[in-house]
Amino acid sequence: MAEITLFINFMIALALGALIGLEREYASYKKRGHDYAGIRTFPLIAIFGTLSAYLGQLISIWLFVISMLLTGILIIVAYFVMNKIDRKHIGATSELAGFITFFIGALCFYGDYTLAVVLAIAITIILFARSILHHFAERIKPVELASTLKFAVVAFVILPFLPNQGYGPMEMFNPYIIWLMVVFISGIGFFGYILMKWFGEKGITLAGILGGLISSTATTTGFAERSKKAPKIYLALALGVILANSIMFIRILIEVFVLNRELFLPLLLPLGILFLISAIFSYILWKKVVKEVPGKMDLGSPFTIKPALKFGIFFAVILALVKIGHFYFQTKGVYLVSFISGFADVDAITVSLANLSKDSLSLAVAKQGIVLAALTNVAVKGGIAYWFGGKQFGRIIAIFYAVLIVVGIPLVFLL
Repeated sequence: MAEITLFINFMIALALGALIGLEREYASYKKRGHDYAGIRTFPLIAIFGTLSAYLGQLISIWLFVISMLLTGILIIVAYFVMNKIDRKHIGATSELAGFITFFIGALCFYGDYTLAVVLAIAITIILFARSILHHFAERIKPVELASTLKFAVVAFVILPFLPNQGYGPMEMFNPYIIWLMVVFISGIGFFGYILMKWFGEKGITLAGILGGLISSTATTTGFAERSKKAPKIYLALALGVILANSIMFIRILIEVFVLNRELFLPLLLPLGILFLISAIFSYILWKKVVKEVPGKMDLGSPFTIKPALKFGIFFAVILALVKIGHFYFQTKGVYLVSFISGFADVDAITVSLANLSKDSLSLAVAKQGIVLAALTNVAVKGGIAYWFGGKQFGRIIAIFYAVLIVVGIPLVFLL
């Protein structure tokens, strides 16, 4: 049995090394890299890592240490040799990938397959996306880079040092949980912004989908203003708003799935129905719209520090109101707070109820509160589109959102 496990470890290391080596071989063939290592060398490095870990456990740990140092020395020598041969070769990406591959092989020996596979896939993607990453870096503005660094401080410097315990009456304020939600919601916006930067603003349809990841309310407001200036493309703008709203339903489900799996299934049916109705209407509307509409839609940077702090304050207030409302008014208090919070933001009440339903709140009440907040938010966006957009644009959005609300209200309490 032990021999079979050892054989599997070596085979997995071989496969992961071959995956990285295949990308390097392809890059060399396409003249996007150099001949440092390829489809044969990387699997050998991975196997050497597995063998070194095996001998280190079987004989002495110093064998593994010496093998690691030897691999590092050989890679450094190869780097200087390649630089001497090719003066243009100044990067060390392939060399570093080779050194990490050695440790991937070691991880395979110790049976940590998940981390080994994740590392191998991540390395392969980074190597393959060279031109995309360089292009992305070239397009970054100084203010965006500064904002990214601030977000990194918020997520990886401040968060670990915050106390994970409740403070105040009813222990309603937990600094760690509040800040974790700031990081989580901002991270969704961060991902949406990166997609926007990579793919560019290729039409209102794509902008609407990506805008839904950042803020469906901001997307609705921007499209409503544009519908007055460009009334001829009101159908495309309406499609973008509906798509952004559809993504909001998916975003809520993702947040709940991450925070509370038990609440995910009760929410899946009502939000799934609302999303399905939106998808059908979007398809009907899409058939009448040109796929590409010229022009740009600036959604702004989602990872500046100011919006993150605003969300943190809003989340803390909503969490406190939900606890107070539930304590004094029981179920009716949660519904009232859900209704009010939907006017401003659906994410805060979603993460609040998802956390509270783990212990102090029933799943049914949490589900109803989240759906109610989503419907309130839909109504608010419908009002924004109707009052601030062009006539035809506002009429389409208002009618469709009215249908969503009429269908959604029974879903709050019946499902």
